[in-house]
This record gives sequence, C-alpha cells and structure tokens, in this order.
Amino acid sequence: MAKPRVFRDEKLQSEFNENGFVKFKLLSEAQIHRIDDFYLKTQEQHEIVIDKKKFHATNDTDNPELIAKADSFIKEVMGEEIDKHFFNYKTIAASYLVKQPSDASGLGPHQDLRFVDEEKFYSFNIWIATEATNKTNGCLRFLKGSHKLYDTIRPLPTYPWKYKSVASIIPDYFTDVPTEKGECIILNHACIHASYPNLSDHTRVAAIVAMIPQEADILHYFLPESDPKNKVEKYSMTLDDFINLKGGQRPENAKLIDSFDFDFSPIEVDPFVKWLQQNNPDKKPGPAANNGSESLGRKLLSLFKKK
Repeated sequence: MAKPRVFRDEKLQSEFNENGFVKFKLLSEAQIHRIDDFYLKTQEQHEIVIDKKKFHATNDTDNPELIAKADSFIKEVMGEEIDKHFFNYKTIAASYLVKQPSDASGLGPHQDLRFVDEEKFYSFNIWIATEATNKTNGCLRFLKGSHKLYDTIRPLPTYPWKYKSVASIIPDYFTDVPTEKGECIILNHACIHASYPNLSDHTRVAAIVAMIPQEADILHYFLPESDPKNKVEKYSMTLDDFINLKGGQRPENAKLIDSFDFDFSPIEVDPFVKWLQQNNPDKKPGPAANNGSESLGRKLLSLFKKK
C-alpha cells in the first residue's frame, strides 16, 4: 500500500521513501538568524537542565510557557517556507534541540516516537541547525532504508528496543549527513539514526517540527513500566493532549482506542547483518561504537514529555 505523498518535489519524495531521510535548502540566513536569536534570548531558561542532560529538548525544561512559545515561534518561522515544499500535512509540535559541547551529548542508534499507524502512514521531523553541522559538532547519521525493515512500536515512557541486540554494529553502516547553514533534514521517525557528540567549543542548537500526513490520526503509545505482559495502550491524541502529556503517565484526557500485546523480543542477528551487508556494500565493519547510546526509551524520545 502506497503511503500518502507530502513532498511537492517527486524526486525528494522518492529519496525520502527509499532512504528514510532527505536534505535540502529550506531557510534563508535571515530566518536562521531569527531562530537562533529566539534561542539566545531564552538561553538561560533552556539550559537549566544542562547539568543533567548534555543533549536535551525544550520540553525537558518542564517550563510550560517556554515550551509553548518555542513551539509557536519555530512553527511561525518554518511555516514561511514549509508550504513551498510540502502539502497534505499537519504539524504536531516544534522544539529546540540543544547539544552541549561534551562527550555525553551524542546519541546512539535509535528510532523516534511512533505518532501514526505506520502500516498506512509515516510521521517525520523537519530538523534544521542554526549553523553548519559536521562530525565535530554532532551531525546526524542514518541507517539507510531501516524504516522499511520491521514494524516497531515505540511507546513511552520506555520499552525494549527490538534492535538492541544489534545496536553495537549499526554505527559501522551509518551514513553521515552533514549540513550547510539553512539546509534541513527530513527524517522518517521509523528510520534508525544517531548523532555524534558535540566536540566543538560551543553549544550547537537545532530546531525541529514534527509532522504527519493530513489524513492520519495522531496516536500515542503507552507501555506501563510495571506491566510484565507488555500490553501496549494506544490513544487517540489532540495537540492539547500532547502539550499536557506528563512523563511516565498515561494521557489524562485522551481516548483509549486499543490495548494489545506486542512482541518486543529482539530481532535475529544473522538476517539483519546480511541485510546490512547487502544494502551497504561500500561499508566496512570496524570496532563497535555507541556514540553515547543509553536507554533508548529515555533519550530524545522526550520531545513531548512534561513531568
């Protein structure tokens, strides 16, 4: 079943469908300056959590006013250009991503939250940094085509990741995606990706907007940590439901539409390695590295978390 088209450019849509990500020029230097200026004006509020998290999102500040203002401002600036490249979409939420200069600011292999019925639709981020990105300051990395491999449920607050058994070998097959100033990366939330730690001499800031096709329902998956049966709860969500979502808790007012068992057992290693080698013939495995990987249910997946 073909999933809805959202890119106006057929070539970009095709590349996104095939690889799970694509990059292109989105914002002008003046627009990037506006995004950076808002962050600088709220830097003290944003960086209140840096002693605990060297990589964090605006939502990690637990500051409702800042979260709402950042969401609105990022959507305003990006919205000036989004319609030139996309159609048939709706936005979910926007946030700043702050990567401190630290070895601990890297992200290991992971997938983002699941917001839609991925048998019929996909959800995605528009990601754009306020400066050029590279290996030194923490550019993104992707496992091409991984969004098409296995159906995965990615609930909050945490879950057993199906790729955990192979997480140490995935970085050998990553494709690094550096960006120039003003370039964005569109990434499918199901595509396995990571980022290098920021080893520059200053904080690296990015902004993201999460989006889904217009006809898709917004969903939220919740897995009670104390549930030994791994019974996943599926909720129909509104934007207000996400704004009021509290970390580790069920949505307060959202409608529960299903409760089901899901097999979180790890994937088989040998077939996955074979797929890696067939789809990445130019890659040569090297020493395993995790680039700051930690419990995949607790890092970056906090885009909408509010304690």
